[in-house]
Amino acid sequence: MLRRLLVKDLRLNPHLFWGVIPFFAWVAYALREDGAPAGMLMAVSGLMGAATASTVAAREDRFHATALLASLPVPRSTLVLSRYVLGLAAGGAAFAVAAALAAALPWSPHPLAVVFDLRSVMMALVVVGIAVAVLLPAALRFGLTGVVGLFAVLQVAGAGLFFISSTFGYRQPMRLVFGGVASGILALHARLSDAGVAALVAAALGCALWASYRASVWLVGRRDL
Repeated sequence: MLRRLLVKDLRLNPHLFWGVIPFFAWVAYALREDGAPAGMLMAVSGLMGAATASTVAAREDRFHATALLASLPVPRSTLVLSRYVLGLAAGGAAFAVAAALAAALPWSPHPLAVVFDLRSVMMALVVVGIAVAVLLPAALRFGLTGVVGLFAVLQVAGAGLFFISSTFGYRQPMRLVFGGVASGILALHARLSDAGVAALVAAALGCALWASYRASVWLVGRRDL
């Protein structure tokens, strides 16, 4: 049944996935630049794929297809699981496409050892997993409103922090905060070359996805469909 649900999503929402072609055209163009960060491009591609797949649930909710799915003789936990599998698979596929472009395009200067470096692969996995874990509970519980609302909150929070830092002269503390976040990401990326650290990060990510999945099952169970 899980396989059939995934095939249904692919057949009914092909335009969402064909719509990512312009993004990969940009990735191919960006690889022409000297010093183009292949790891960042692959991680962003994975994020884009996971986010695109996560909006499938929101789109179906908009057209009341969620209620139809809930009427099928399938546990809601299975319906939720199919969304998580689709999000992770789409994120992984987007990463694989970006990696293939970086490895195969004649103007890309990145060797295979750099493209498929453990740190880059793990960082993309972390980005994809976090995107799915954060987006899907909002999409499954509140539909398109939840997705738009989540991005709106993030944008308002960013604009508010910028306003406060500019108005009250807190630019240095804000730079320290964002600099600390950036330094933490870079430090994590550097340490992912260690197999033990990579395994620990993968375990933590798995726990986060499991907690998000259980929360989504609970939230969907509370919906009146």
